Amino acid sequence: MGVIHFHVARPDLLTAGSDLSVVDFLMYDGRVMPSRATLDGNVLRCHRAQSESGQLRIPWPDFRGRVMVVHTTSLREQATPYDLEIELARGQLSRLRNQYNTWTSSGLQSSSELDQLITDAHRSFRTAVLRTEAPEVAAGAALTSMDFSARATEVLCQHYTEQRLSFRRNRASHLPVFLGCHLERVPEDSQGFLAAFNSVLVDTTWDMLEARDGEYNWEHTDALVDWALENRIHIMGGPLLDLSVNRMPTWLQTWTGDLVNMQSFTSDFVETMVGRYVGRIRHWEVVAGANCGGAGDLNEEQRMNLVARAVEAARQVDEHVHISLRVVQPWGEYLSRTSSRLAPIQFVDTLRRCGVSLAQINLEVSVTEQPRLTLSRDSLSLSQLLDHWSLLQLPINVMVCAPQLTGPVDPQMEQEQASWLQATLSMCLAKERVAGAFYLNWRDTPGNPIHTGVQRRDGSSRPMLTMLKAMRSAYWT
Repeated sequence: MGVIHFHVARPDLLTAGSDLSVVDFLMYDGRVMPSRATLDGNVLRCHRAQSESGQLRIPWPDFRGRVMVVHTTSLREQATPYDLEIELARGQLSRLRNQYNTWTSSGLQSSSELDQLITDAHRSFRTAVLRTEAPEVAAGAALTSMDFSARATEVLCQHYTEQRLSFRRNRASHLPVFLGCHLERVPEDSQGFLAAFNSVLVDTTWDMLEARDGEYNWEHTDALVDWALENRIHIMGGPLLDLSVNRMPTWLQTWTGDLVNMQSFTSDFVETMVGRYVGRIRHWEVVAGANCGGAGDLNEEQRMNLVARAVEAARQVDEHVHISLRVVQPWGEYLSRTSSRLAPIQFVDTLRRCGVSLAQINLEVSVTEQPRLTLSRDSLSLSQLLDHWSLLQLPINVMVCAPQLTGPVDPQMEQEQASWLQATLSMCLAKERVAGAFYLNWRDTPGNPIHTGVQRRDGSSRPMLTMLKAMRSAYWT
């Protein structure tokens, strides 16, 4: 058992960011170490299973009211407490400088605005570390440095995506990337969909297709596949199985805990789906959320066995089918709240080492609380995530859902939502390894208080759809 102590000058900001259950440490090799964090007055204690050095990851509010995950540098255990605000400022400035040097050495063109923000971040950080005898002054300077670093990071990522996309467009008039959206049925505004997307993720939720054992309802799925083929857009089906939340049919719940029969039922469903659309759907997202679990009370080994059987069942029907898995919470938030021990990339790498053949990996970047929490991060974190997963040498699809809007929604909130989506998609399109980006909600559903659809409940378009149409026109026309 290891413990790292921090002195917190502004515990109000710490508690405003999130509850302490999501605090964890990122290790040098990409592993995520959960932490049991407690706040006693101005002292934050992080209890860990091991005593290795690592980067503290914690949600923190910025000057604009946004809560984002921030990092320290790698910290070792010591007898005296660290100053939390100063270490967070050091971590944010360090990651900014490292990425700036990496990209500029590869040809990125900087700007006077970016250089000035980095200079201001350095100046504020120097004040913080040199005025530790005045804790309030030091903490204030550290928070100011974090704000300058965050603003500089936004500008740096904007320069990177603009220059990378300009480079890619000079090489090819059409980006070799699919831009798609999840659909449950043929959209009423078909032309609006086709003006924004060149691919579709066909919903295949098991409990909707087979509400009763052996009785399938193919009406909406058949019509959607036929519509997509008529309009000559790429089709991905799935996920066939979602193990992150309990979306299994009600009649299957009696077999919970019986792994043999669970594997039999799931394999039969996969074979039925792939067999019905063989030759029409060539890419299946077979399983989602196996890395974190949640459905059927399965442990990591059982989930791996279930994935292996499902992939095998799909290939037995169509040996040429493309198979992908969806990784939810790819930054590993679930490790602090479940008994799982493998980081997301370790889970997938273990499957591949066990002989599970995958054509692509799908990473879910969905900043929502339901059905699974993913914490908000900046574009640089997304860039580093995609670079990290590129080590597997597999094409990557990014499954995106914009931050949720609850309660009364005004035009400014919707515009901020569109800006977030544009920055996220731009970073995805800038990466050579990304093969597709799929938005997860076409239209808000009645009775759902979470507004993330590109269309409102009444069918009117949000700014996100206008932005997507412009992006489609710019990069695929």
